[in-house]
Amino acid sequence: MKCLLVISLLAVGAQAFFTPEQHEVAKKLTTACVTEIGEGLPDNVGDRFRAGDLTLTDDKSKCFMKCVFGKVGFIDDAGTINKTALVEKLSKGNTQAKAEMFAEKCSMFEGANACEKAHGLFECYWNNKAIFH
Repeated sequence: MKCLLVISLLAVGAQAFFTPEQHEVAKKLTTACVTEIGEGLPDNVGDRFRAGDLTLTDDKSKCFMKCVFGKVGFIDDAGTINKTALVEKLSKGNTQAKAEMFAEKCSMFEGANACEKAHGLFECYWNNKAIFH
């Protein structure tokens, strides 16, 4: 269930790709990660990420995404993206082919740390979301 939340964070505007339940899970994960990351996050960071706000590129915002993705198993502490988990979670309510396409296209990011890699996953979705619908 937590994995579905993280996925939901990516897709407030992608109703066809994520279920209403996944969106609700995303909201709960947002609250948990805002608390975990603490002060210094931009206002309404969860809402802004769910809406695809790609201007949130500060370190705290990137670590917010790492927190959310980590809680659902999409990324580990070292920043390795778990393609198996992406496919498993995304294929609930979507075709296996779309889930695999997302995992393949959006799991290969270089970055200085896990937060940057998580943010890359987020950006990849929003920059390529048309192929996922």
